[in-house]
Amino acid sequence: MWKGKGYQTKLGNERKRRLFKAGTIIFLVIAAALVFNKILEEWTGFRKVLDTITGAAAPIIIGFVIAFLLNPVLIFFDRLCHTILQDRVIKDKKKLFHVSRAISIIITIILFLGLLTGLIWMVVPQVIDSINLLISNMDNYYNNIMKAINTIYDKFKNLGESEEMVMNVVNTVYDRLQKWVNTDVVPNLDKIVLNISSGVVGGLKFIYNFLIGIVASIYVMANKEYLASRGKKIVYALFKLKNANIILDGLASVNKIFSQFINGKIVDSIIIGIITFILTTIVDMPYALLISVIIGVTNVIPFFGPIIGAIPCVFIVLIADPIKSIILLIMILCIQQFDGNILGPKILGDVTGLSSFWVLTAVIVGGGIFGFYGMLLGVPVFACIYMYINKTCTDKLEKKHMVSVSSEFERIKRIDEETGKPIYLTEEEEDIRFHKKTPEEKAAAKAEREAKRHAKRLYQQIEKVMHAEKADDQLAATEHGAEKKSSDDDKDDQM
Repeated sequence: MWKGKGYQTKLGNERKRRLFKAGTIIFLVIAAALVFNKILEEWTGFRKVLDTITGAAAPIIIGFVIAFLLNPVLIFFDRLCHTILQDRVIKDKKKLFHVSRAISIIITIILFLGLLTGLIWMVVPQVIDSINLLISNMDNYYNNIMKAINTIYDKFKNLGESEEMVMNVVNTVYDRLQKWVNTDVVPNLDKIVLNISSGVVGGLKFIYNFLIGIVASIYVMANKEYLASRGKKIVYALFKLKNANIILDGLASVNKIFSQFINGKIVDSIIIGIITFILTTIVDMPYALLISVIIGVTNVIPFFGPIIGAIPCVFIVLIADPIKSIILLIMILCIQQFDGNILGPKILGDVTGLSSFWVLTAVIVGGGIFGFYGMLLGVPVFACIYMYINKTCTDKLEKKHMVSVSSEFERIKRIDEETGKPIYLTEEEEDIRFHKKTPEEKAAAKAEREAKRHAKRLYQQIEKVMHAEKADDQLAATEHGAEKKSSDDDKDDQM
């Protein structure tokens, strides 16, 4: 049914209004992000204030993080204590809640501190021994390097290369190394010492904040319902009812994504570290525990974590035993394939709902903007953004009574403007990637391309001729004008 020109004009104006509104919002968001980034870069006072606030609130932030990570353990023991004590020891519900919560917090903190102490007791001495062994064997490693250099030198001599050329290469490397030490290392020794001192002070400050954070986490776990209720009260006070419900639903989804991803990633990394230690011990790999700790810790970072952990591990083993460094590299590749294809999906499942491409994008962008923490938390943050965009698009499509399932759009060619119903691709259009052309179809396609090229060349030639004729006409008109002006001047002279 034809709805008239006025309707079409109204529909076009509505589209223009929506496009203008969307473009304005996108522009304002980008502009605000650029301005905020410029403020962070240029306004040192703002950065100092921000650093002061985050530094002062560091114990509280750490306390919230510890409470967030221990929350699943707390819930398990809280339910267990509530089941055991209910109707048997304590009948008052309010008293039962407080007693079960107190017992569960005590058990959770004891388990956390016990696990942390056990890891430090097992890992730190072994890591220190590995580092001491690495330092004490430096002479042997130096001798191995010199033997390798002599071997390469002998091979050059056997190949007929002149001794002078080999010595020139060695001297060049030595001169560059000496220049690097004299220009970069020695003049900056005071800065290096200052950075080491700052690192030590920062480490001690972190230990202090961590200990205070454990105390803060106890208060957070004990009062999490109180804090959550006050947060809800603020949200409902500041926003409209519909928007407040949307915000709270979004926060619940964010909490689910972050908790499942972070806890699952920690469990996954611990298992990978244990597997690495077992395998490296079986093949008698040097510095097995140190390598396992590095692989386990860096495995927390999605996608690039295994690469970041493999580089120092392979280098450490390469100095001690080049053959085993190759074995270690193959072993790490196999472990990470097992983690990415079997263990990781079993533990994490489809928590984020992101494809490999978006995981890679989240890690690169997050790491580029926020460094290590961006690489670590980029995936769950991007998953939350992706979830919000997907939900918004789905709601808008459902309001328009249009198809909203993402997988359906793979088969949709377009959507009819009048009916709003999707027009799907035909079987031939869907199978075009797998359709093998016959010789006749290839010849027809080639002839069509040749015809297009011929038409293009003909058009260019016609255009050149037209330009030439136009230029000739302009020249003739110019000459005619000049002749007319000359004749007029002659007439004026005669008069």
